[in-house]
Amino acid sequence: MPLYKCQTCGCVENSALGFYWSRDHTMWPAPYRGKELCSQHGPPEDIYHNPTPWGKWHGQFAQRSASGMLIDQHGHLWTPEQVENHLLPLAYYIVGEVP
Repeated sequence: MPLYKCQTCGCVENSALGFYWSRDHTMWPAPYRGKELCSQHGPPEDIYHNPTPWGKWHGQFAQRSASGMLIDQHGHLWTPEQVENHLLPLAYYIVGEVP
């Protein structure tokens, strides 16, 4: 699954674990809608007060800064090592680097 940068803390997050794919759904409180957030900063409950898997770090890997990672044309992150080792799919290209 793609990696992205949390818009709150700037850490690297996996789209399968963080608040990414459902970010535009209306069941989330307004401050969370439309934002790409890590599991720690995702909404701990929906607008109906049902608990979510977010609101705490998932612990599947160590939380680290996205600084220095490379950004592809879709906004997903890659390590410089992944790009150097040709792990970037052929149709993808790097457009920038996370400061």
